[in-house]
Amino acid sequence: MSGSSRLAIIGFDSISLKFLETFVERGVLPTIGQLIREGCVTQTWPCFPMETGTNWACLATGASPWVTGCNMSTHLPGTPLNRRIRGFPGELCLAEQLWSAAHRAGKNSVVFDWSQSWPLRFEDGIIHIGEDGRPDNAFRALQDDMAYTTHPRKPGPHVTKIEPAPAAGWANAPAGALEFEVAIQPREASRYRQVDPLFALMLKGGAGYDRIELYASKQAVEPLQVFRLGEWTAWKVHAFTADGKPVNAGLRGKLLILSPDAKEVHLYLSEIYPQDDFVHPNSLAPELVQACGPFIIQCSRQQVVQGGASDIATYFDEQQYLGNWWRDAAGHILGTREWDLFMLKWHGPDWTNHLTMYMIDERHPMYEPDRAAEGWALWDKIMGWGDEIVARVLEAAGPDTVVALVSDHGGDTQLPGLGGGHGDPNAILARHGWLVQDKAGHVDWSRTRAFGAPHYVYLNVKGRDPDGIVEPGDEYLALREEIIEALLAATGGDGRHAYRVVLPMEDAGRLAVGGDRVGDIFLVPPKTHPLGRIDKDAFWKTHTREETGTWDWPQLNAGSHSDDSYFIISGPGVKKGVRRERPTLITSVAPTCATAAGLPVPADADGSVLWEFLDRE
Repeated sequence: MSGSSRLAIIGFDSISLKFLETFVERGVLPTIGQLIREGCVTQTWPCFPMETGTNWACLATGASPWVTGCNMSTHLPGTPLNRRIRGFPGELCLAEQLWSAAHRAGKNSVVFDWSQSWPLRFEDGIIHIGEDGRPDNAFRALQDDMAYTTHPRKPGPHVTKIEPAPAAGWANAPAGALEFEVAIQPREASRYRQVDPLFALMLKGGAGYDRIELYASKQAVEPLQVFRLGEWTAWKVHAFTADGKPVNAGLRGKLLILSPDAKEVHLYLSEIYPQDDFVHPNSLAPELVQACGPFIIQCSRQQVVQGGASDIATYFDEQQYLGNWWRDAAGHILGTREWDLFMLKWHGPDWTNHLTMYMIDERHPMYEPDRAAEGWALWDKIMGWGDEIVARVLEAAGPDTVVALVSDHGGDTQLPGLGGGHGDPNAILARHGWLVQDKAGHVDWSRTRAFGAPHYVYLNVKGRDPDGIVEPGDEYLALREEIIEALLAATGGDGRHAYRVVLPMEDAGRLAVGGDRVGDIFLVPPKTHPLGRIDKDAFWKTHTREETGTWDWPQLNAGSHSDDSYFIISGPGVKKGVRRERPTLITSVAPTCATAAGLPVPADADGSVLWEFLDRE
């Protein structure tokens, strides 16, 4: 093997090897295609549960979920069984990560928004951009993406209903102007609790109302932004007042609907995110904003569109902006700073999978044959933006860098009514009397013997859990067997079994599921039937466009996860043109990458090095 090299790892969330190579064949991934041809490639098996919070931790540590303790959401021992916290903060990961191993060896790391990467465990020798890799509810954002509209498609956290009224109390409102307040609303995960509002004036042109001006106050003379139908504004950094203090945050938006009589209005604002608090060290923030533009971390993801806040065109505009920002920031940092390890997670493909699979899968009831080429073209665009990220990293890193491309899991189509979700064990537990709730839906712990969460059932054990009532020992074992049998026998509305796998936790350990954060029973729901088809005529007899949305304004979740990810590695010390015939566990990625680059293998890794990929001379 060669001596020490730099290591760059680039991750695309929710892309399988087969799907990736589809776009290589379509000609939109020239850089990735070259890496596949010149390096080594294998399908990887994600660890259970197959989700973002679990498998990015595995990729960073080379350790199984039993070791990392990370899932999308986490139950901490000793807390109520229905209390779960987000599984992304750095302190929740119990295994050493690649950047910590590099730091142990005196190496410098650059980390872009990898799961469980923030808060930092050390502050020297690392540049960190973004947050902790969560795919929603940014904790630094003053406000997530938001629409202000007279006609909400449905209620939700990304839509605010407005009722324009004649302007009153303004310093400069012309006759006939209408006004509405633009409330700035931090989400539950935000560090901010209260942000002062902005104020909007709706103004007339020659053919009726044709623009909206946004002001910091009714007494302000100059608008912050002027919105015209179908156009994005330029970014502006504004000093918002948040919890009584000024916070410089980016502001831009797009006016999607404005009728001449102002009866219908739909104004979309991008995420409002601080511009001096997104990178460590903070001193890099002005430089990056100057080089790349204002930073956002949660662009118009699937929940934003499905909640009625924006349309497909606006979604892809936002994805392009964020993809280009990652590209430009990676090139800038890697080209101007000393580094040994670079790691970037890009979540755009996952959001797009959940939002748009109806466009390209003819099985979906919202599939429109006449627009399939348009759907594939949109997918070509987003995957092409990913290829640009890879190309810029390669250019900045140079030929002496080991480059790895990875994903945490694959994506599939969510066909309505045909399964493929997490399932609801609590409905089954309640039917058997093991879970008791009052009329308001609150759990009665004095009579509840078991409680479920995605992938797990927890028994309410005396001495272990607050208000536990199940005696350890024989009572526990007997009850657990009863619950397992009931879960195995349960069926869904389609007649299929509700769960494909139901295991006591000591058996689930063979699947690398374990530790004190998991339940007493492990669950794997069935995937969508491989031959599953929807009777579209029957579907549209029982569903309306008000429920499903349209091709341009969808409301259904169209994507799910699959147990197929990939690992591509190329560079000095790596063999050329090797394709592994059988998949490897995703925990092989970190040990193989570290070994190839001459970096320390993370201390808690339990995955193996893929020696067949490496020159050992």
